[in-house]
Amino acid sequence: MDESRGTSKHRDELPPLNALRAFDAVARHGSFAGAAAELHVTHWAVGKQIRLLEDWFGLPLFDRRPRGVVLTDEGAALLNDVSHAFERLGTAVVRLRHNPFAHRISGVVRVNVPMSFALCWLLPRLADFHSRYPDIDVRVSTTSRKLRYVADAFDIGVRSGPEQGAGVVSRPLMPDPRVPACNPAVLRRHPIQSVTDLRHHTLLHSATTRAAWSHWLKEAGAPDLRAARHVEFDHVNLQLGAAIEGLGVALASLPLIGRDLAEGRLVCPIASPLWRADDYMLVTNADRADDAAVSAFEAWMEGMASQEGG
Repeated sequence: MDESRGTSKHRDELPPLNALRAFDAVARHGSFAGAAAELHVTHWAVGKQIRLLEDWFGLPLFDRRPRGVVLTDEGAALLNDVSHAFERLGTAVVRLRHNPFAHRISGVVRVNVPMSFALCWLLPRLADFHSRYPDIDVRVSTTSRKLRYVADAFDIGVRSGPEQGAGVVSRPLMPDPRVPACNPAVLRRHPIQSVTDLRHHTLLHSATTRAAWSHWLKEAGAPDLRAARHVEFDHVNLQLGAAIEGLGVALASLPLIGRDLAEGRLVCPIASPLWRADDYMLVTNADRADDAAVSAFEAWMEGMASQEGG
């Protein structure tokens, strides 16, 4: 039998590679939270990837326990092979990246995103892009204006919901599920076991997400719920900061609070309903769509977003 054809056949039988990466991280850390912190995603995203992998194999890979997870016998056998495969891949990547003859993309990419997205999602991941593309200069600016009004001042942007207009091209980047989130200390004062318990709490809002709580409460079957208090902030990052400081409960975007959940600054006391706001959209300046540096940043953004498990 032709060896290359056999290799191709086995490649077609591979499980999702993002799920394998999550599996490797969970196995090393012994917890979904530890893996989420390493991968810069939410523990929901990690859990979804593990369930996807277990469904793919048709058997459990971890025993879930109160203080973490432990590999099953099948999971331990898989980890041995996966670890060796990732080590070989890492060696190949290092060899190629340090090859002085390797092609390097260079250029400038101007990225325009909302402030909350920049602080909570983009900046914590940007070092990864710089390590992959050291010759690309990324310049980040923040505004919530429609990108078609920004004209030539951006190459790539992120917005909630599609952007239409001449000169811009938009496509979905990742979903934006939202759930209540608060500092764990808030729950020690007034536990939240059901939606109705929110009546004892302060609900935090931002000017750009003013209607979000109303949408969520309607889906939760409590459209007339009256909270103890409502506090509104100008920006989403202030709203999330207030939640971290224990000032109340925010209806938070899961992609934006992944690190805070993984590191214990926030918890989500009610897992459902998972209300989905408008998707985060990747918006490209059509005049710059063929630029190699811009294309590299687009591909990197989409790769990072796919790890969110959306």
